[in-house]
Amino acid sequence: MFFLASFKNIFNKSSLEDTSEQLFLGRQWKSMVLFEKLAIILITLSPALYLGVNHWITNLSILAVLVVIYHLFQVRAKLKLMQIPYIRAIALVFIIYTAAIMISQLGRFAFTYKPYLDQGRWVIGLPIFVFLYYVRINFAKVLDWIAPICIFAAFVGSVYLNPSDAWGDRATVSHIDPLAFGFMNLSVGLMCLASAAVDIYKKNYSINTIIKFLAFALGVYLSIRSGSRSGWAALPVVVILVFYILYRPEFWRGIIFSLFAATSVFVLYQLNSIVKIRVDSLLLELLQYPWLGGMAQDTSVGLRVTFYRLGYFYFSQSPFFGWGERGYGDIKDAAELLTFSTQYARDFAYSALFHSEWLTQSVRFGIFGLLGVVWVFLLPMRLFVSFIKSGDDSLKVACMGLAYMICQLAASLGDEVFNHKGSVSFSAIIIAGLLATGLSLMGRETEVA
Repeated sequence: MFFLASFKNIFNKSSLEDTSEQLFLGRQWKSMVLFEKLAIILITLSPALYLGVNHWITNLSILAVLVVIYHLFQVRAKLKLMQIPYIRAIALVFIIYTAAIMISQLGRFAFTYKPYLDQGRWVIGLPIFVFLYYVRINFAKVLDWIAPICIFAAFVGSVYLNPSDAWGDRATVSHIDPLAFGFMNLSVGLMCLASAAVDIYKKNYSINTIIKFLAFALGVYLSIRSGSRSGWAALPVVVILVFYILYRPEFWRGIIFSLFAATSVFVLYQLNSIVKIRVDSLLLELLQYPWLGGMAQDTSVGLRVTFYRLGYFYFSQSPFFGWGERGYGDIKDAAELLTFSTQYARDFAYSALFHSEWLTQSVRFGIFGLLGVVWVFLLPMRLFVSFIKSGDDSLKVACMGLAYMICQLAASLGDEVFNHKGSVSFSAIIIAGLLATGLSLMGRETEVA
């Protein structure tokens, strides 16, 4: 009850006198017009139940964007878009996938609307970014509560309300496959850990700090229970990186902490049977792969390595405009591929994609798809790194943003992370909100200076 009351107080008028400076960066809830309040509520709620309730984020995010666009149109005379720092580069983050789809379809003269419904969802991030930048809401503060709720919803959905029995004993919900369920829970959990670590660094403890630690542990648990290794490599990287960002330890203290983090991961490997089995199979299958030539076995890791080789070949045959969803059917079983891939592997990649964001978008949309993936990761991470130097107020934004992006980056090497409406909408909102907050804080600190 205390948790619910605390969350409610964020939007409670009686408590805004004390929280508005933190939550709204100088503005107050009572000073906002109706559509601003409605847009904030919808944007805040959109990611909350994504991992637990089917169609939640896809429907609510569209409603949020419609309200945002209406409000931005109403105040268009006051908007000075070109004065927003890095606005062109940030706008490209949210439109580059759609641009890649359009260029690919024009180049092949083959048109279909489905990619716009999925990868095209990135565009919702642009109006949300502009809105949150001008409203000056501290989205990191919002995520302090929404991120744990998202993980708790994932747990309730996968255990009680909406579990899927299509994947055996692998934990997930009916509307998300276990690979995505695993790395999304881990990504959100690492955001919670990063935020809690900043709370401790600033000695700003609260019940929310405890909740975020619990959410992190639950996120790791759900990732393990999903049986998905996607994103696991990010766990020690994020823990060590956040520690270095906050404490910037001397050489030997840094070495000691890194050893402690590595030891903790090793202990988890030894004590958890699922982790041990999955890691052991990863190493064994890598060693058994015929790197010097020969037919690869259709194991979990073996297939992924083969998918990379297949994807590179298909990309090389149409590097500029790609093939669309499955336009490479005529060369799917080309003679060059028969020496190392089975029919099953080629059919699997054809029907279920290449299990890599980088390869899938490159084969689909050619070089422009590849550039899209690069830019979507590169620009936000570059800005999150720059926020580290902007002062203590921006540390939480930097740490949470980097934690999320690093886990998504690690997962992108073994699965498509921006392939469905829900995951694209979720990432677009998270990135838009954190970038808007970081730039708002930079502007405020510049004004104070």
